[in-house]
Amino acid sequence: MASPRALAVPAGGFREIAVLRLSSLGDVVLTLPVVNALRAAFPQAKLHYWVKEEFADLVRFDPAIDHVRALERDARKLEDLVSMSAELEGCDLIVDLHGSSRTRVLTFRQKAPVLRAPSYRFERWRWVRARWSRPQAIPNALARNAEALRPLGAVVSTPPVLHAGEAAERWAAEWIADWAPGDSPVALCPGARHATKRWPEARWCALDEALAARGRSRVVFTTPTEKRALPELAKRVDADPRARWVTEPIARMAALLSHTSIAVTHDSGLMHMAAGRGRRVVAIFGSTSPVLGFAPAGEGHEVLCRNEPCQPCTLHGLERCPKGHFRCMTGITVEDVLAALDRTVPRA
Repeated sequence: MASPRALAVPAGGFREIAVLRLSSLGDVVLTLPVVNALRAAFPQAKLHYWVKEEFADLVRFDPAIDHVRALERDARKLEDLVSMSAELEGCDLIVDLHGSSRTRVLTFRQKAPVLRAPSYRFERWRWVRARWSRPQAIPNALARNAEALRPLGAVVSTPPVLHAGEAAERWAAEWIADWAPGDSPVALCPGARHATKRWPEARWCALDEALAARGRSRVVFTTPTEKRALPELAKRVDADPRARWVTEPIARMAALLSHTSIAVTHDSGLMHMAAGRGRRVVAIFGSTSPVLGFAPAGEGHEVLCRNEPCQPCTLHGLERCPKGHFRCMTGITVEDVLAALDRTVPRA
């Protein structure tokens, strides 16, 4: 890839910087190192972060961010975005880490320079549709986001650190103290938006049973909808005093993750949230693959991916296995996950 042209920095540095990443949970978490690099490079600047309102609490408490512009659920039509774009006219730098049609409408005809991260769309398409062309592994999302700042000479070197806010931290401390599990629980995160990214419920039940037999406490993190879709696991957890299920808002879930020892997740937003809270992760990949650049950020994680000949079959996930066998997930056993947990040293 050609080196981007250097961008002239105004005398005294930039004063108003907007960072755009509208969604989703994990993608927003992975932009946090760029935010902190901008703060370090331009400490005098006012930094605005644009994001959908359902993900606003991922950035609201970050000390590097001065203002969060949350896009309301009922204000995302083309005419709404054209109107909102006027709010960017006072910025002297825009960093678009989304590159979506919405952010392109927001940044269209802005006078401020717009920096974007490379998408590697063609390379990702090759992995899904043309593996015979032998594509190389795509740089991870942190490296791709860092590319956006190369014209500034700003260095992005730290992994994401997710802040939850004082109220959520206090709630989590009180919640864990009231429960008093006697050890640092294992976080189980069995949710994912798409079915082909989810390990079967029976495997999660068997993993929970195995951890219980080892005397480990467990906390299951999901949305309320995901809990309803896992009735057998919910029944197990509700019957065990050494297990709890949490369906709290984002900030509380983030804060509570710091009271766990390690997290078992899918390729999901909670995978990135757990890593952003300093937890080591055992990540189970199904129809996607780490070669697409979305392995958990940082060191010491374990990724379980079978690398089937048909994997990855999608960029984001599907509702059913296109081949009908679903070996990418059913081939990963409870013993595989337990062995990965044994290999992974929890952070203090």
